[in-house]
Amino acid sequence: MELWTERQATRHLMVPGVGRDAARSALKANVAGRPLSAGGTLLYDARAVCAVLDRMDPPCEIRQRTGRPIFVARVAPRTPDPASSWRTWRGADVLAPRPQQLDAVRGWWHLGFRLEALLRGVGQYKGVPFVATCGGIVVLGAEIRGIDAALADEGAALSEARIASSPPGSDYTRRAYAFVLDEPGAWFDGQRGRRFTTGAGGPFRLLHGRKRDASTGRPRMEA
Repeated sequence: MELWTERQATRHLMVPGVGRDAARSALKANVAGRPLSAGGTLLYDARAVCAVLDRMDPPCEIRQRTGRPIFVARVAPRTPDPASSWRTWRGADVLAPRPQQLDAVRGWWHLGFRLEALLRGVGQYKGVPFVATCGGIVVLGAEIRGIDAALADEGAALSEARIASSPPGSDYTRRAYAFVLDEPGAWFDGQRGRRFTTGAGGPFRLLHGRKRDASTGRPRMEA
């Protein structure tokens, strides 16, 4: 088995749209498997790294498969979350059990009133596609089915703390929410590991699906 250092593996994954920091983040999320540690050096199976590159191309097709809005979350590699009452870590680790992965990305998202209302309403009615990316690579797919009311108090406390720390005169009003996530639909089939470049921005973007109704040419909101 040929082994590559983290530097070698990172350089191999640096393709257009995936820079050095992004490639390193994806590796730390275990997209190429768990590395071996030898004398403080991380070593990756070269075949697994090559397989990651193969999965990255062609680019993600999710926007072409749905007419619904898509919540694209940009998450960091797994990191401890000691302040949480309901999870031990947050971020991305593709080798962790599925329930832990969902908990790690479903909160906290600081949303304005309109976006919260949209996600709550559409989520309860038909589900909102949720895609988590790490380093520009799709690491998880799910569907938002609503806002977790059981975590409302904890979210409110986080919101108040952030508002209190805002600069004087700030009109910051976003609130922290945790989603209820369900399994993804057919729109996610074969998309894990693909590249999903969304450009510069904050921790998430809401994108519009591009699926069209053949009869009208308009975006189709599937049932």
